[in-house]
Amino acid sequence: MKSVVSRFRLTPFGVVLVTSCTQGTLNRSAADVLSSVILAGSPGGSTSTTVSSTRVINTAEGYLGVPYRWGGTSPETGFDCSGYVRYVYGRQGIRLPRTSREQADAGAAVSPRTGQLHQGDIVLFAESSHPISHVAIYAGDGRIIHSSSSGGGVRYDALSSHRGQWYARHMVAARRLTADGRSLVQALELLTRPGTPLDPPDKAPPPR
Repeated sequence: MKSVVSRFRLTPFGVVLVTSCTQGTLNRSAADVLSSVILAGSPGGSTSTTVSSTRVINTAEGYLGVPYRWGGTSPETGFDCSGYVRYVYGRQGIRLPRTSREQADAGAAVSPRTGQLHQGDIVLFAESSHPISHVAIYAGDGRIIHSSSSGGGVRYDALSSHRGQWYARHMVAARRLTADGRSLVQALELLTRPGTPLDPPDKAPPPR
C-alpha cells in the first residue's frame, strides 16, 4: 500500500500543497503546481508582462508605411488590418485571433465614442447591415493607426478629417485589451472561430 505524506508550503503566491509518495513518483512536480498558480492569475494564461499604451503605440508606429496586403500578417509580407493589430499586440506578448470579427470579442467592451476611448484600445468598423470588417488601434487625440487598403498601408488617420469621417461614421465597437499594465485578453482558444473569413479591403475615400 502506498504511503502518502502531505504538507503545506508557504510561497509568495500563496499556499502550495506538496505531496510526496514513498512508492512511485508524482506525475506533476511542485514546480508544475507553482507554475499553474502563477498562470491562474494571468488572464487567458498569458504572461504577466507589463503592457503600456505608450509602448503599444510606439510599436505600431514602427511599421508606418508598410504596404497593405490582403491576408498579410508581417512587415515582410505587408499587413491587412487585423494582421497588423494582431502583430503589434503580439509584440507585447498578447495573443489575438486572426480577424477583426474575432478580435471584436477580445478584452473588455468600451463605448465606441472618441471621448470614452483610451490610447491603445482597438476600434472596429462595419458598413451598414454588414458584419465587422475593419480594425484599428486608437492612438489618442482623435486619431487611429491601422493598415488600410484605401490608404495604401499602415498610416495614421484623424477621425475629424474628410477621410477619417468615414471611419467615425462606421465605428461600431471598441475593446480595451489592457488595464493597469495587465492584459484583459481571454485565452486564444476562446476567441478563435475557425472558418471566419479574412477581412476585406476597406471602402474609405483615398487620402487627399
